[in-house]
Amino acid sequence: MTHIKLAFSTLGCPQWELPRVARAAREYGFEGVELRALGGGLDLLGRPEFQAGELPRTCEWLATEGLEVCCVDTSCRFDSAEESERLEQVQLAARHCELAAALGAPLIRVFPDLVPEGSTYDETRDRIAESLRQVSARAPEGVRVGLETHGDFARGSASAEVLRLADRPNLGIIWDAANSFSAGEPVEESAAAVAPYLAHVHLRDARPLGGEHWTPVLAGSGLVPFEAVVASLRGLGYEGYVSFEWEKYWHPEIEEPEVSLPDFAGAMRRVLGAAADGR
Repeated sequence: MTHIKLAFSTLGCPQWELPRVARAAREYGFEGVELRALGGGLDLLGRPEFQAGELPRTCEWLATEGLEVCCVDTSCRFDSAEESERLEQVQLAARHCELAAALGAPLIRVFPDLVPEGSTYDETRDRIAESLRQVSARAPEGVRVGLETHGDFARGSASAEVLRLADRPNLGIIWDAANSFSAGEPVEESAAAVAPYLAHVHLRDARPLGGEHWTPVLAGSGLVPFEAVVASLRGLGYEGYVSFEWEKYWHPEIEEPEVSLPDFAGAMRRVLGAAADGR
């Protein structure tokens, strides 16, 4: 039986500092953490503990805490029709790759995102693929660049097409199962599409607000089928992280991390236990 590990993104506890994050991971039984927000902001590169003089101490502290950084998240997106904007994003992604390498993290997260006005889908897809090639060429050894299933490329099949075009071994897909599901792609089809490139998984429950907008909700309160996601991952032999991406930074009205983190961890343990028992 494959071992799926649990992590959470600090997007769900955006005001916390690293010591509070580490305590929560221990308390709620998470094996890793995905860095996104800290101390109320998203600028990981500007954080004092990640500056050159402090990084060795930070890494030593993380090791002492037994906390693995499984992914370093960025806001980088490669959909712009302006080459100069894409180049800025490539450079920013490369800097996050360097931070990931210093922290011993195997992955960074980037976005494909939206087809801009005046561009076609194919043009945008090709620009994203080329930008990913550029980032991949600058990524240190041991760090992969993970394209999240997001925006106009939320379907697993759409992101997989981008990866096929980019054709670099250090690129992967971060399967945001809720994004793909809300885009109308069945879980089993998503999993099959991302399988050759799967590097990491995001999971949360959500329900539609009308139109294309879905709101995060506690596990079991929405429509995202956790059981089907886990079954698909088991079928692929996946042994990486399933990371809880609770979008508290963007939705301050949703439940606090003291509620959402143990809720997700408990729900996943039940699902994983049932899958292990063959139920």
